[in-house]
Amino acid sequence: MVWFWNKVFLRTQSRPGLLAREQLGYIIGSFNVLIDRLAEACREQGVDVRVGVGVERLERQADTSPRFTLHDTAGSGTDVDLVVSTLPSPLMLRLVPDMPTPYRDTLTSSVYQGAVVVLLELRQQLSGTYWLNIGDARLPFTGIIEHTNLIGPEHYGGAHLVYAGKYLDWDHPWVTMSDEELLDEIEPSLRLVNPAFDRSWITRFWVFKAPAAQPVVSLRYGETLPEHRTPITGLYLANMSQIYPEDRGTNYAVQLGNDIASIVATDIASSRV
Repeated sequence: MVWFWNKVFLRTQSRPGLLAREQLGYIIGSFNVLIDRLAEACREQGVDVRVGVGVERLERQADTSPRFTLHDTAGSGTDVDLVVSTLPSPLMLRLVPDMPTPYRDTLTSSVYQGAVVVLLELRQQLSGTYWLNIGDARLPFTGIIEHTNLIGPEHYGGAHLVYAGKYLDWDHPWVTMSDEELLDEIEPSLRLVNPAFDRSWITRFWVFKAPAAQPVVSLRYGETLPEHRTPITGLYLANMSQIYPEDRGTNYAVQLGNDIASIVATDIASSRV
């Protein structure tokens, strides 16, 4: 209830007056338009941006510069002076298994729920609602968001786009289901939203699964948050769990990025004094 109250409070504070309506916005062409431009701007400043490359191991260099070597999934290593990790807290220990305590304990105390989202491309509208929060046990979703009720289907070749998502523990049966099995599972529940719904409405669909989608906020959560500065000099952590007491969102991700950049810049400046 505290989380829910805070969401309502933040929403109302974003409005200029009690009678004003909050305005929702969306970038035509998706957030990739912004992401691609940010990557381009970074490259213009000499940044080496690599996508689709995972990091398997972080090796610390003893008494040498640079301090770290990043070993990636392509089998190569990259030497760097410092690292800002945006991994979920427990996954940080896969990169640095010898992380000192008690910082290690703050990482392992973080608990996350996963998420499964089914994106449906439909021939026609499912409902007239943009964002449907669900509290009905007959519907196995946290929410159903019909994106094209905000940004019209004319921007998507006439298709109607529906996101049906659920937060869940990672041992939930949905996690191991195939895409087709999951669609079979949820299809009957979509008729509770619109009794006329038929499988033939679906032209395409996609399934997305994330094991650490939402930090679980427990009692005294703020007392167990890991600091951005880890005990290892030059290694920093910036992830969704540290946005607390706010909830994850684009605004807070940008703020977190600014915060960690300021911390790193301060440390670099102080090391040169």
